Amino acid sequence: MNSPEVKAGIGGWLLLPALGLVLTPLRMSYGIYKDLWPVFSEGYWEVLTTPTSEAYHPYWAALIIFEMAGNAVLIAITLVALYFFFSKSRHTPRVMVVWLGAILAFTATDFFVADLIPAVAEQKDDQSVKELGRAVVGAAIWIPYFLVSKRVKATFVK
Repeated sequence: MNSPEVKAGIGGWLLLPALGLVLTPLRMSYGIYKDLWPVFSEGYWEVLTTPTSEAYHPYWAALIIFEMAGNAVLIAITLVALYFFFSKSRHTPRVMVVWLGAILAFTATDFFVADLIPAVAEQKDDQSVKELGRAVVGAAIWIPYFLVSKRVKATFVK
């Protein structure tokens, strides 16, 4: 019995990570604009980081800086991954594993550090739970896929 020929090219299941790579920098940039930019432009930074303020917590400054820097780094990694992916580089599988791992590490760290701030911990934040769940499920599905898929091996060969 002959085994079916392995298809190459960005098609099939590879369309989903391709879509994710294209949408991620847009979604993250919008998140920075919507959630983090007002911290600096509307004076929240001073309220959250001044020790005499009622909203002060010593972790706020570190968390906000971590979120800004982390988002910027993730956008940069995503752009690099986009380049490797669409140029069908042989490095793509490793770059994708790094990208997915970085998203998971950043999202989990952000989630748990933010929860150390009582004002954040007291709020019911379904969006953060969804983001963490999305990162865990995405990494659990796509990291093994990029490591063992025959289509991935056939597509990313340059």
